[in-house]
Amino acid sequence: MPRPMTVRVTAARTALGWVFLPGGYARFGSADDARALAMQRGGSVADVWVVGDAPRPPETLLERGGLHRVAPEPLPSRAAENLYWLGRYVERAETAFRLVRAYHLRLAETGDPEAPRLAALASYMRGLDIDPEITIPPALTALIGSARTCAGKVRDRFSTDGWNALEDLAKTLDQMTRSARPGDDCARAMGVLLRKITGFSGLVHENMYRFPGWRFLAFGRALERADALALILLDFADPEATQGAADIAIELGDSTMTHRRRYRGEASPATVRDLLGCDGLNPRSILYQLNEMVALAAGLPVPPGDGRDGRPGRTLRALLPLQALFAVATPDDLPAEVLNGLRAELAKTSDLLSSDYLR
Repeated sequence: MPRPMTVRVTAARTALGWVFLPGGYARFGSADDARALAMQRGGSVADVWVVGDAPRPPETLLERGGLHRVAPEPLPSRAAENLYWLGRYVERAETAFRLVRAYHLRLAETGDPEAPRLAALASYMRGLDIDPEITIPPALTALIGSARTCAGKVRDRFSTDGWNALEDLAKTLDQMTRSARPGDDCARAMGVLLRKITGFSGLVHENMYRFPGWRFLAFGRALERADALALILLDFADPEATQGAADIAIELGDSTMTHRRRYRGEASPATVRDLLGCDGLNPRSILYQLNEMVALAAGLPVPPGDGRDGRPGRTLRALLPLQALFAVATPDDLPAEVLNGLRAELAKTSDLLSSDYLR
């Protein structure tokens, strides 16, 4: 921290004139007050040495000049596990923010928690242990807390800006827990949190070196998003769902504007299943996430004993049939049993990944 100081130097008179000797005697203040330099006021003293009359390069044992690349170090399984779950918790938190915002936007419109759309959202939220009766449910704080715990164990694996963004998100959430009110105020608060959490995700995506750790983090996010989308389609893209449920689905899938450009007319179970299920160009679709996971799994090393005769590893083998199924599917090919089957297969894929790499 900057402090006021004075330096007393020594000068010698020679035949050629006065010569100032290198170095001197410095006195430092203990506070910003320039008058507090005396020892009686907490000041301190130090000798000042001048070891040369020109800047000197820093002493180092590192090689100078040239290109000296270091071979990538192996990624510890515990670090891979924390990055994988960091990706899952962040994506899970983003989904929760969207749910709470959707609920409070409609609460601000109707003021009636018993309205059909609000009742449907409340039931869905309770299934995810998110209490709709609390403005900022404790589940949100728990998810961000879990993400911070995972990130804290691998801080050397991503940028300082990424860590600071996550810390800022946690601090903002804590402040809103004490101040947000039901309805429009809470919906606006969720909008702020969504911008902050997508800012963190953007920093990770744009700045993080594509080493194996990034693959586990990205895989966790993609798997969590695919699972969340399947659950959204099950509840809100069912032909028997309450009126307006399709609009909720595309809102939770962050695809409202995309839906307006891609389809004529209002949202329906068919258009929602098409857009959020099997549209490979929509980054908020199940097929897009499956494509991502296949590419990420293909870049992971094949565990010893697996992938004999040039076959892909078993994690990739589990994903390829799912990718093929959704790549050729139409909205009519995605009934509840297919979506439930997808969720079960994603859970098995997570277990395979954990068994092969995260144990």
